[in-house]
Amino acid sequence: MLVARRCLSGLGLIGCIGEDLNNKTVVAKKPLSFAIKTFYGVGDLGFSMMSNVELVFFMIFLTDVAKFSIPTVAIIGSVTSIVDLVLSPFYGAIISGIKPLKWGRNRSWMLIAPPAVVIFYMINYTKFGPSETMAAIIVCIGFILSHIIWNIAWVGNVSLIAVLANNADERALLASRRGFWTAVAGICFSYVGPPLAIWYARVTGNEVLGYTLVAGTMAMLMLIGYWTVFKITDGYEPTGEDAEAAAEPVSVKGMLRNLFQNPPLMFLVLADFCRYVAYFTVLSAASYYFKYIALNPGGVKNYLLLGGIAALVGSYFAAHLSKALSTRNASIVFSIICAVFMVIGTYLGLTSVVLFMVFAVAGRLFLGVTASTYVAMYSDAAIYGEWKTGENAAPFVMGMMTLPLKCAVFFRSLLIPLVLGAANYDANIDPAQATAAVKSAIMNINLMIPGVIAGLGGIILLVAYRLTRDRLNQIQAEVDARHAQVAK
Repeated sequence: MLVARRCLSGLGLIGCIGEDLNNKTVVAKKPLSFAIKTFYGVGDLGFSMMSNVELVFFMIFLTDVAKFSIPTVAIIGSVTSIVDLVLSPFYGAIISGIKPLKWGRNRSWMLIAPPAVVIFYMINYTKFGPSETMAAIIVCIGFILSHIIWNIAWVGNVSLIAVLANNADERALLASRRGFWTAVAGICFSYVGPPLAIWYARVTGNEVLGYTLVAGTMAMLMLIGYWTVFKITDGYEPTGEDAEAAAEPVSVKGMLRNLFQNPPLMFLVLADFCRYVAYFTVLSAASYYFKYIALNPGGVKNYLLLGGIAALVGSYFAAHLSKALSTRNASIVFSIICAVFMVIGTYLGLTSVVLFMVFAVAGRLFLGVTASTYVAMYSDAAIYGEWKTGENAAPFVMGMMTLPLKCAVFFRSLLIPLVLGAANYDANIDPAQATAAVKSAIMNINLMIPGVIAGLGGIILLVAYRLTRDRLNQIQAEVDARHAQVAK
Protein backbone atom coordinates (compact mmCIF):
# COMPACT_ATOMS: atom_id res chain seq x y z
CA MET A 1 0.00 0.00 0.00
CA LEU A 2 1.39 3.37 -0.98
CA VAL A 3 1.63 6.05 1.68
CA ALA A 4 3.00 8.68 -0.66
CA ARG A 5 2.75 9.10 -4.42
CA ARG A 6 4.37 11.39 -6.97
CA CYS A 7 3.55 11.29 -10.66
CA LEU A 8 6.26 11.55 -13.27
CA SER A 9 6.66 11.33 -17.03
CA GLY A 10 10.38 11.44 -17.64
CA LEU A 11 13.26 9.05 -17.22
CA GLY A 12 11.54 6.28 -19.14
CA LEU A 13 8.52 6.16 -16.82
CA ILE A 14 4.92 7.09 -17.36
CA GLY A 15 3.12 6.70 -14.06
CA CYS A 16 3.62 7.38 -10.36
CA ILE A 17 6.14 6.58 -7.69
CA GLY A 18 5.70 6.31 -3.97
CA GLU A 19 6.78 4.67 -0.71
CA ASP A 20 5.27 1.41 0.45
CA LEU A 21 4.83 0.39 4.07
CA ASN A 22 8.38 -0.98 4.13
CA ASN A 23 9.79 2.35 2.88
CA LYS A 24 10.84 0.84 -0.44
CA THR A 25 10.44 2.95 -3.54
CA VAL A 26 8.04 1.40 -6.06
CA VAL A 27 6.79 2.40 -9.48
CA ALA A 28 3.34 2.06 -11.01
CA LYS A 29 3.25 2.46 -14.75
CA LYS A 30 0.24 3.85 -16.50
CA PRO A 31 -2.40 1.06 -16.60
CA LEU A 32 -3.07 -0.61 -19.93
CA SER A 33 -6.07 0.91 -21.67
CA PHE A 34 -8.91 -1.17 -23.11
CA ALA A 35 -7.77 -0.21 -26.61
CA ILE A 36 -4.27 -1.52 -25.97
CA LYS A 37 -5.50 -4.73 -24.36
CA THR A 38 -7.75 -5.34 -27.36
CA PHE A 39 -6.02 -3.85 -30.39
CA TYR A 40 -2.30 -4.01 -29.64
CA GLY A 41 -1.32 -6.39 -32.40
CA VAL A 42 -3.44 -4.85 -35.15
CA GLY A 43 -0.14 -3.56 -36.54
CA ASP A 44 1.00 -7.17 -36.74
CA LEU A 45 -2.14 -8.00 -38.70
CA GLY A 46 -1.18 -5.46 -41.35
CA PHE A 47 2.48 -6.48 -41.23
CA SER A 48 1.61 -10.16 -41.69
CA MET A 49 -0.77 -9.40 -44.56
CA MET A 50 2.12 -7.58 -46.24
CA SER A 51 4.77 -10.22 -45.52
CA ASN A 52 2.45 -12.99 -46.75
CA VAL A 53 2.70 -11.46 -50.21
CA GLU A 54 6.37 -12.38 -50.10
CA LEU A 55 5.87 -15.81 -48.57
CA VAL A 56 3.21 -16.83 -51.07
CA PHE A 57 3.97 -14.87 -54.24
CA PHE A 58 7.59 -13.74 -54.45
CA MET A 59 9.15 -16.80 -56.09
CA ILE A 60 6.27 -17.42 -58.48
CA PHE A 61 6.25 -13.71 -59.35
CA LEU A 62 9.91 -13.88 -60.34
CA THR A 63 9.60 -17.08 -62.39
CA ASP A 64 6.08 -17.06 -63.88
CA VAL A 65 4.97 -13.41 -63.87
CA ALA A 66 8.05 -11.25 -64.34
CA LYS A 67 9.63 -14.22 -66.19
CA PHE A 68 13.19 -13.72 -65.01
CA SER A 69 15.49 -16.52 -66.09
CA ILE A 70 16.16 -19.26 -63.53
CA PRO A 71 19.80 -18.18 -62.98
CA THR A 72 18.63 -14.61 -62.37
CA VAL A 73 15.94 -15.82 -59.95
CA ALA A 74 18.58 -17.81 -58.08
CA ILE A 75 20.80 -14.73 -57.82
CA ILE A 76 17.92 -12.53 -56.63
CA GLY A 77 16.91 -15.10 -54.03
CA SER A 78 20.46 -15.61 -52.77
CA VAL A 79 21.43 -11.93 -52.60
CA THR A 80 18.26 -10.81 -50.84
CA SER A 81 18.21 -13.72 -48.37
CA ILE A 82 21.86 -13.37 -47.41
CA VAL A 83 21.66 -9.60 -46.95
CA ASP A 84 18.47 -9.95 -44.90
CA LEU A 85 20.11 -12.59 -42.70
CA VAL A 86 23.34 -10.64 -42.17
CA LEU A 87 21.48 -7.46 -41.20
CA SER A 88 19.01 -9.16 -38.83
CA PRO A 89 20.94 -8.51 -35.56
CA PHE A 90 21.31 -4.78 -36.26
CA TYR A 91 17.72 -3.54 -36.40
CA GLY A 92 17.26 -3.39 -32.64
CA ALA A 93 20.79 -2.01 -32.30
CA ILE A 94 19.81 0.95 -34.49
CA ILE A 95 16.88 1.85 -32.23
CA SER A 96 18.88 1.35 -29.03
CA GLY A 97 22.04 3.01 -30.30
CA ILE A 98 20.79 6.34 -31.64
CA LYS A 99 19.19 9.34 -29.98
CA PRO A 100 15.42 8.84 -29.58
CA LEU A 101 13.27 10.72 -32.06
CA LYS A 102 10.63 13.18 -30.88
CA TRP A 103 7.72 10.69 -30.78
CA GLY A 104 9.52 8.21 -28.53
CA ARG A 105 12.33 5.71 -28.88
CA ASN A 106 10.09 2.95 -30.28
CA ARG A 107 6.86 4.62 -31.42
CA SER A 108 8.67 7.07 -33.71
CA TRP A 109 9.67 4.30 -36.11
CA MET A 110 6.07 3.11 -36.35
CA LEU A 111 5.13 6.58 -37.57
CA ILE A 112 7.93 7.46 -39.99
CA ALA A 113 8.93 4.08 -41.47
CA PRO A 114 5.69 2.68 -43.02
CA PRO A 115 5.32 5.21 -45.90
CA ALA A 116 8.82 4.37 -47.16
CA VAL A 117 8.06 0.65 -46.86
CA VAL A 118 5.01 1.02 -49.11
CA ILE A 119 7.13 2.58 -51.87
CA PHE A 120 10.07 0.18 -51.73
CA TYR A 121 7.89 -2.91 -51.29
CA MET A 122 6.03 -2.09 -54.49
CA ILE A 123 9.37 -1.74 -56.29
CA ASN A 124 10.10 -5.28 -55.10
CA TYR A 125 7.33 -6.50 -57.45
CA THR A 126 8.28 -4.80 -60.70
CA LYS A 127 10.21 -5.53 -63.85
CA PHE A 128 11.50 -2.49 -65.63
CA GLY A 129 14.84 -1.31 -66.96
CA PRO A 130 16.86 -1.62 -70.16
CA SER A 131 17.90 -5.20 -69.37
CA GLU A 132 17.04 -8.17 -67.20
CA THR A 133 20.13 -7.48 -65.11
CA MET A 134 19.03 -3.93 -64.35
CA ALA A 135 15.49 -5.09 -63.62
CA ALA A 136 16.88 -7.67 -61.18
CA ILE A 137 19.03 -5.03 -59.48
CA ILE A 138 15.94 -2.83 -59.02
CA VAL A 139 14.03 -5.75 -57.47
CA CYS A 140 16.93 -6.44 -55.10
CA ILE A 141 17.10 -2.76 -54.09
CA GLY A 142 13.36 -2.70 -53.39
CA PHE A 143 13.59 -5.93 -51.39
CA ILE A 144 16.60 -4.94 -49.29
CA LEU A 145 15.49 -1.38 -48.52
CA SER A 146 11.89 -2.36 -47.74
CA HIS A 147 13.10 -5.07 -45.38
CA ILE A 148 15.60 -2.84 -43.60
CA ILE A 149 12.95 -0.20 -42.96
CA TRP A 150 10.12 -2.57 -42.07
CA ASN A 151 12.29 -4.58 -39.70
CA ILE A 152 13.20 -1.43 -37.76
CA ALA A 153 9.49 -0.56 -37.47
CA TRP A 154 8.71 -4.16 -36.52
CA VAL A 155 11.28 -4.08 -33.71
CA GLY A 156 9.90 -0.75 -32.49
CA ASN A 157 6.42 -2.26 -32.38
CA VAL A 158 7.36 -5.44 -30.50
CA SER A 159 9.64 -3.49 -28.12
CA LEU A 160 6.58 -1.61 -26.88
CA ILE A 161 5.60 -4.71 -24.93
CA ALA A 162 8.33 -4.01 -22.37
CA VAL A 163 7.37 -0.31 -22.31
CA LEU A 164 3.64 -0.82 -21.86
CA ALA A 165 3.45 -3.80 -19.52
CA ASN A 166 3.70 -3.57 -15.74
CA ASN A 167 4.54 -7.22 -15.10
CA ALA A 168 5.10 -10.64 -16.68
CA ASP A 169 1.36 -11.37 -16.98
CA GLU A 170 0.76 -8.16 -18.93
CA ARG A 171 3.73 -8.91 -21.17
CA ALA A 172 2.18 -12.32 -21.85
CA LEU A 173 -1.18 -10.69 -22.59
CA LEU A 174 0.30 -8.27 -25.14
CA ALA A 175 2.35 -11.03 -26.75
CA SER A 176 -0.82 -13.11 -27.01
CA ARG A 177 -2.63 -10.25 -28.73
CA ARG A 178 0.20 -10.04 -31.30
CA GLY A 179 -0.13 -13.76 -31.95
CA PHE A 180 -3.91 -13.51 -32.26
CA TRP A 181 -3.86 -10.72 -34.84
CA THR A 182 -1.03 -12.41 -36.76
CA ALA A 183 -3.10 -15.59 -36.99
CA VAL A 184 -6.10 -13.56 -38.16
CA ALA A 185 -3.91 -12.17 -40.94
CA GLY A 186 -3.01 -15.66 -42.13
CA ILE A 187 -6.68 -16.59 -42.44
CA CYS A 188 -7.64 -13.30 -44.12
CA PHE A 189 -4.79 -13.44 -46.63
CA SER A 190 -5.75 -16.95 -47.77
CA TYR A 191 -9.09 -15.48 -48.91
CA VAL A 192 -8.03 -12.02 -50.04
CA GLY A 193 -4.48 -12.26 -51.43
CA PRO A 194 -4.73 -14.57 -54.47
CA PRO A 195 -8.10 -13.25 -55.74
CA LEU A 196 -6.89 -9.66 -55.39
CA ALA A 197 -3.78 -10.37 -57.48
CA ILE A 198 -5.95 -11.86 -60.22
CA TRP A 199 -8.42 -8.95 -60.08
CA TYR A 200 -5.71 -6.27 -60.27
CA ALA A 201 -4.10 -8.05 -63.22
CA ARG A 202 -7.41 -8.26 -65.07
CA VAL A 203 -8.37 -4.62 -64.40
CA THR A 204 -4.97 -3.21 -65.40
CA GLY A 205 -4.34 -5.69 -68.21
CA ASN A 206 -0.82 -6.12 -66.80
CA GLU A 207 0.00 -9.14 -64.64
CA VAL A 208 3.22 -7.62 -63.28
CA LEU A 209 1.39 -4.44 -62.29
CA GLY A 210 -1.25 -6.58 -60.61
CA TYR A 211 1.34 -7.95 -58.21
CA THR A 212 2.82 -4.49 -57.71
CA LEU A 213 -0.59 -3.24 -56.62
CA VAL A 214 -1.20 -6.24 -54.33
CA ALA A 215 2.11 -5.52 -52.59
CA GLY A 216 1.18 -1.85 -52.26
CA THR A 217 -2.30 -2.63 -50.92
CA MET A 218 -1.00 -4.96 -48.24
CA ALA A 219 1.78 -2.54 -47.33
CA MET A 220 -0.88 0.14 -46.85
CA LEU A 221 -2.62 -2.17 -44.39
CA MET A 222 0.66 -2.39 -42.51
CA LEU A 223 0.86 1.42 -42.47
CA ILE A 224 -2.70 1.75 -41.14
CA GLY A 225 -2.09 -0.90 -38.50
CA TYR A 226 1.16 0.61 -37.22
CA TRP A 227 -0.30 4.11 -37.16
CA THR A 228 -3.27 2.75 -35.19
CA VAL A 229 -0.94 1.27 -32.57
CA PHE A 230 1.04 4.53 -32.56
CA LYS A 231 -2.18 6.39 -31.71
CA ILE A 232 -3.51 4.07 -29.00
CA THR A 233 -0.12 4.00 -27.21
CA ASP A 234 0.10 7.77 -27.01
CA GLY A 235 1.17 8.76 -23.49
CA TYR A 236 2.85 5.46 -22.65
CA GLU A 237 6.34 6.30 -23.88
CA PRO A 238 8.30 9.51 -23.19
CA THR A 239 8.30 11.92 -26.14
CA GLY A 240 10.06 15.15 -27.07
CA GLU A 241 12.54 16.34 -24.46
CA ASP A 242 11.36 13.65 -22.06
CA ALA A 243 12.34 11.00 -24.62
CA GLU A 244 15.85 12.41 -24.86
CA ALA A 245 16.21 12.56 -21.09
CA ALA A 246 14.67 9.13 -20.53
CA ALA A 247 16.59 7.11 -23.07
CA GLU A 248 20.21 7.87 -23.68
CA PRO A 249 21.65 5.94 -26.63
CA VAL A 250 23.01 2.57 -25.60
CA SER A 251 26.63 1.98 -26.51
CA VAL A 252 27.76 -0.99 -28.57
CA LYS A 253 29.46 -2.27 -25.42
CA GLY A 254 26.18 -1.95 -23.54
CA MET A 255 24.31 -3.91 -26.20
CA LEU A 256 26.93 -6.66 -26.21
CA ARG A 257 26.69 -6.84 -22.42
CA ASN A 258 22.91 -7.18 -22.75
CA LEU A 259 23.57 -10.17 -24.99
CA PHE A 260 26.54 -11.97 -23.49
CA GLN A 261 25.66 -11.28 -19.85
CA ASN A 262 22.12 -12.40 -20.54
CA PRO A 263 22.04 -16.24 -20.57
CA PRO A 264 18.20 -16.33 -20.76
CA LEU A 265 18.36 -14.38 -24.02
CA MET A 266 21.06 -16.55 -25.60
CA PHE A 267 19.26 -19.80 -24.82
CA LEU A 268 15.93 -18.27 -25.83
CA VAL A 269 17.33 -17.39 -29.27
CA LEU A 270 18.49 -20.99 -29.69
CA ALA A 271 15.13 -22.42 -28.62
CA ASP A 272 13.31 -19.91 -30.83
CA PHE A 273 15.35 -21.07 -33.80
CA CYS A 274 13.93 -24.56 -33.19
CA ARG A 275 10.39 -23.17 -32.99
CA TYR A 276 10.74 -21.25 -36.24
CA VAL A 277 12.28 -24.22 -38.08
CA ALA A 278 9.30 -26.35 -37.01
CA TYR A 279 6.80 -23.70 -38.08
CA PHE A 280 8.31 -22.92 -41.48
CA THR A 281 8.87 -26.59 -42.30
CA VAL A 282 5.26 -27.46 -41.50
CA LEU A 283 3.98 -24.71 -43.80
CA SER A 284 6.32 -25.54 -46.66
CA ALA A 285 5.90 -29.33 -46.55
CA ALA A 286 2.09 -29.56 -46.59
CA SER A 287 1.79 -29.35 -50.38
CA TYR A 288 3.95 -32.46 -50.77
CA TYR A 289 1.63 -34.48 -48.51
CA PHE A 290 -1.50 -33.57 -50.41
CA LYS A 291 0.12 -34.14 -53.81
CA TYR A 292 1.93 -37.43 -53.20
CA ILE A 293 0.13 -39.11 -50.30
CA ALA A 294 -3.41 -37.74 -50.22
CA LEU A 295 -3.34 -37.46 -54.05
CA ASN A 296 -5.43 -34.32 -53.71
CA PRO A 297 -3.32 -31.19 -54.26
CA GLY A 298 -6.32 -28.92 -53.71
CA GLY A 299 -6.71 -30.27 -50.18
CA VAL A 300 -3.85 -28.10 -49.00
CA LYS A 301 -6.23 -25.11 -48.94
CA ASN A 302 -8.41 -26.72 -46.28
CA TYR A 303 -5.37 -27.69 -44.28
CA LEU A 304 -3.97 -24.16 -44.35
CA LEU A 305 -7.35 -22.77 -43.31
CA LEU A 306 -7.79 -25.21 -40.42
CA GLY A 307 -4.16 -24.73 -39.41
CA GLY A 308 -4.63 -20.98 -39.41
CA ILE A 309 -7.73 -21.26 -37.22
CA ALA A 310 -5.86 -23.59 -34.84
CA ALA A 311 -2.98 -21.12 -34.59
CA LEU A 312 -5.50 -18.36 -33.90
CA VAL A 313 -7.06 -20.34 -31.05
CA GLY A 314 -3.65 -21.21 -29.61
CA SER A 315 -2.45 -17.62 -29.68
CA TYR A 316 -5.68 -16.35 -28.13
CA PHE A 317 -5.45 -18.67 -25.13
CA ALA A 318 -1.69 -18.19 -24.74
CA ALA A 319 -2.19 -15.32 -22.27
CA HIS A 320 -4.48 -17.43 -20.07
CA LEU A 321 -2.11 -20.39 -20.21
CA SER A 322 0.86 -18.14 -19.41
CA LYS A 323 -0.98 -16.71 -16.42
CA ALA A 324 -1.73 -20.19 -15.14
CA LEU A 325 1.66 -21.76 -15.88
CA SER A 326 4.04 -18.81 -16.60
CA THR A 327 5.36 -18.06 -20.09
CA ARG A 328 8.40 -20.28 -19.52
CA ASN A 329 6.42 -23.29 -18.36
CA ALA A 330 3.75 -22.87 -21.03
CA SER A 331 6.45 -22.76 -23.72
CA ILE A 332 8.08 -25.91 -22.40
CA VAL A 333 4.85 -27.86 -21.96
CA PHE A 334 3.34 -27.04 -25.33
CA SER A 335 6.60 -27.49 -27.24
CA ILE A 336 6.89 -31.01 -25.86
CA ILE A 337 3.19 -31.79 -26.37
CA CYS A 338 3.59 -30.56 -29.96
CA ALA A 339 6.48 -32.98 -30.43
CA VAL A 340 4.49 -35.92 -29.05
CA PHE A 341 1.46 -35.25 -31.26
CA MET A 342 3.49 -34.75 -34.42
CA VAL A 343 5.61 -37.86 -33.91
CA ILE A 344 2.51 -39.99 -33.37
CA GLY A 345 0.87 -38.37 -36.40
CA THR A 346 3.85 -39.35 -38.56
CA TYR A 347 2.79 -42.98 -38.39
CA LEU A 348 -1.00 -42.60 -38.34
CA GLY A 349 -1.22 -39.92 -41.03
CA LEU A 350 0.41 -42.08 -43.68
CA THR A 351 -2.72 -44.18 -44.07
CA SER A 352 -5.44 -41.66 -43.21
CA VAL A 353 -5.84 -38.09 -44.43
CA VAL A 354 -8.25 -37.40 -41.59
CA LEU A 355 -5.73 -38.52 -38.99
CA PHE A 356 -3.01 -36.49 -40.69
CA MET A 357 -5.22 -33.41 -40.48
CA VAL A 358 -6.01 -34.06 -36.82
CA PHE A 359 -2.39 -34.37 -35.72
CA ALA A 360 -0.99 -31.72 -38.06
CA VAL A 361 -3.64 -29.16 -37.09
CA ALA A 362 -3.05 -30.00 -33.41
CA GLY A 363 0.62 -29.25 -34.02
CA ARG A 364 -0.34 -25.83 -35.43
CA LEU A 365 -2.47 -25.23 -32.33
CA PHE A 366 0.44 -25.87 -29.98
CA LEU A 367 2.84 -23.87 -32.14
CA GLY A 368 0.29 -21.04 -32.00
CA VAL A 369 0.58 -21.03 -28.21
CA THR A 370 4.38 -20.87 -28.31
CA ALA A 371 4.34 -18.15 -30.97
CA SER A 372 2.96 -15.84 -28.29
CA THR A 373 4.77 -17.15 -25.21
CA TYR A 374 8.18 -16.87 -26.85
CA VAL A 375 7.60 -13.19 -27.63
CA ALA A 376 6.71 -12.56 -23.99
CA MET A 377 9.94 -14.27 -22.92
CA TYR A 378 11.98 -11.86 -25.04
CA SER A 379 10.37 -9.04 -23.08
CA ASP A 380 11.28 -10.85 -19.88
CA ALA A 381 14.87 -11.23 -21.14
CA ALA A 382 14.96 -7.48 -21.83
CA ILE A 383 14.02 -6.78 -18.22
CA TYR A 384 16.70 -9.23 -17.07
CA GLY A 385 19.28 -7.52 -19.30
CA GLU A 386 18.51 -4.11 -17.81
CA TRP A 387 18.70 -5.55 -14.29
CA LYS A 388 22.01 -7.26 -15.01
CA THR A 389 23.78 -4.45 -16.87
CA GLY A 390 22.03 -1.29 -15.70
CA GLU A 391 21.32 -0.28 -19.31
CA ASN A 392 17.92 -0.49 -20.96
CA ALA A 393 18.57 -2.02 -24.38
CA ALA A 394 15.06 -3.44 -24.85
CA PRO A 395 14.87 -2.66 -28.61
CA PHE A 396 18.19 -4.45 -29.14
CA VAL A 397 17.04 -7.46 -27.12
CA MET A 398 13.65 -7.60 -28.87
CA GLY A 399 15.41 -7.15 -32.21
CA MET A 400 17.27 -10.40 -31.58
CA MET A 401 13.98 -12.12 -32.45
CA THR A 402 14.76 -11.55 -36.12
CA LEU A 403 17.99 -13.59 -35.94
CA PRO A 404 16.44 -17.04 -35.29
CA LEU A 405 13.67 -16.22 -37.75
CA LYS A 406 16.05 -15.47 -40.63
CA CYS A 407 18.32 -18.39 -39.74
CA ALA A 408 15.31 -20.74 -39.64
CA VAL A 409 14.13 -19.64 -43.10
CA PHE A 410 17.58 -20.36 -44.47
CA PHE A 411 17.84 -23.71 -42.66
CA ARG A 412 14.35 -24.74 -43.84
CA SER A 413 15.39 -24.09 -47.45
CA LEU A 414 18.20 -26.62 -46.99
CA LEU A 415 16.35 -29.15 -44.84
CA ILE A 416 13.46 -30.04 -47.14
CA PRO A 417 15.53 -30.64 -50.30
CA LEU A 418 18.05 -32.63 -48.25
CA VAL A 419 15.42 -34.99 -46.81
CA LEU A 420 13.63 -35.42 -50.14
CA GLY A 421 16.88 -35.87 -52.04
CA ALA A 422 17.96 -38.64 -49.66
CA ALA A 423 14.77 -40.50 -50.64
CA ASN A 424 15.47 -40.05 -54.39
CA TYR A 425 12.52 -37.72 -54.82
CA ASP A 426 11.72 -36.92 -58.48
CA ALA A 427 9.28 -34.11 -59.26
CA ASN A 428 8.62 -35.59 -62.71
CA ILE A 429 7.09 -38.87 -61.52
CA ASP A 430 3.37 -39.57 -61.37
CA PRO A 431 2.35 -38.79 -57.76
CA ALA A 432 0.47 -42.10 -57.61
CA GLN A 433 3.77 -43.88 -58.33
CA ALA A 434 5.68 -42.31 -55.44
CA THR A 435 7.84 -44.84 -53.65
CA ALA A 436 7.46 -45.81 -50.01
CA ALA A 437 10.77 -44.04 -49.30
CA VAL A 438 9.47 -40.79 -50.80
CA LYS A 439 6.22 -41.04 -48.84
CA SER A 440 8.13 -41.68 -45.65
CA ALA A 441 10.35 -38.67 -46.31
CA ILE A 442 7.28 -36.50 -46.91
CA MET A 443 5.71 -37.62 -43.63
CA ASN A 444 8.99 -36.88 -41.87
CA ILE A 445 9.22 -33.30 -43.15
CA ASN A 446 5.55 -32.70 -42.36
CA LEU A 447 5.44 -34.08 -38.84
CA MET A 448 8.35 -36.09 -37.47
CA ILE A 449 11.22 -33.63 -38.07
CA PRO A 450 9.39 -30.39 -37.16
CA GLY A 451 7.89 -32.12 -34.12
CA VAL A 452 11.26 -33.32 -32.83
CA ILE A 453 12.81 -29.89 -33.45
CA ALA A 454 9.95 -28.14 -31.63
CA GLY A 455 10.42 -30.52 -28.72
CA LEU A 456 14.15 -29.80 -28.71
CA GLY A 457 13.33 -26.12 -28.24
CA GLY A 458 11.22 -27.00 -25.21
CA ILE A 459 14.04 -29.08 -23.72
CA ILE A 460 16.50 -26.21 -24.18
CA LEU A 461 14.16 -23.95 -22.22
CA LEU A 462 13.65 -26.60 -19.54
CA VAL A 463 17.37 -27.08 -18.99
CA ALA A 464 18.85 -23.64 -19.64
CA TYR A 465 16.19 -20.88 -19.41
CA ARG A 466 16.00 -20.15 -15.66
CA LEU A 467 13.79 -17.05 -15.52
CA THR A 468 10.92 -18.27 -13.37
CA ARG A 469 7.91 -16.12 -12.58
CA ASP A 470 9.04 -15.45 -9.00
CA ARG A 471 12.51 -14.49 -10.16
CA LEU A 472 11.07 -12.16 -12.79
CA ASN A 473 8.84 -10.42 -10.27
CA GLN A 474 11.85 -9.84 -8.03
CA ILE A 475 13.94 -8.48 -10.93
CA GLN A 476 11.09 -6.26 -12.14
CA ALA A 477 10.70 -4.76 -8.65
CA GLU A 478 14.41 -3.99 -8.43
CA VAL A 479 14.45 -2.36 -11.89
CA ASP A 480 11.39 -0.27 -11.04
CA ALA A 481 13.01 0.81 -7.77
CA ARG A 482 16.11 1.96 -9.69
CA HIS A 483 13.95 4.01 -12.05
CA ALA A 484 12.14 5.63 -9.17
CA GLN A 485 15.39 6.41 -7.36
CA VAL A 486 16.71 8.20 -10.44
CA ALA A 487 13.44 10.09 -10.81
CA LYS A 488 13.66 11.57 -7.30
